[in-house]
Amino acid sequence: MKPIDLSNWSRRAHYEFFRTFDDPFFDVAARVDVTALVNFVRRTDRSLFATLMHTALRAANATLNLRYRFRGDQVFEVDTNHASFTVLDDDETFNYATALYCDDLDEFSERIRRGAAAQRNRQDLNLDDDHRLELIYITSMPWLDFQSISHPMPGDPDDCAPRIAWGKVVEVDEGDELCHETTVQLTVHHALADGLHAARFFDHFRQFVEQLE
Repeated sequence: MKPIDLSNWSRRAHYEFFRTFDDPFFDVAARVDVTALVNFVRRTDRSLFATLMHTALRAANATLNLRYRFRGDQVFEVDTNHASFTVLDDDETFNYATALYCDDLDEFSERIRRGAAAQRNRQDLNLDDDHRLELIYITSMPWLDFQSISHPMPGDPDDCAPRIAWGKVVEVDEGDELCHETTVQLTVHHALADGLHAARFFDHFRQFVEQLE
């Protein structure tokens, strides 16, 4: 993690402007063709959830502005985004777990498994890692093919963590072939990123899905 010199930062004016907002986050949702990812998961017997999370984090790490964070008056560029994700408990409540990103999908999947197992059915809500700047908050709603989603916000002026969510992966009949799609939503702090950077995240996401073909 390295500090950003605000005096030479090209988006200093945007940062200072949007830092004054009561609600500085913006959301972008897009329909994404994940056919190649679903085929890859079925062909290799891997986890759909872990593969989607790995692809999302890989795309976020490839998008510079999604690695910006701030704390107080200091802006940082984190080296790598990691995952804080939701885990469904047996009683249908949830908890939070953490998994450190790595390029190797199988190792990352194992980190997700271990992280989820450590927090599932815990009696208290796990907030142990909330202080970590490099986290992206990730959730999925595999029961619903939603078009957009909103997130509860704590109102903390230092909250700048991006949020990523996806919904149910559905089959789409394209005539000659059966495709799969889902809605992916990205929430980012406008002091750190703009619509262009959100679009780049989705471009990276689609690119990395296609590489799984």
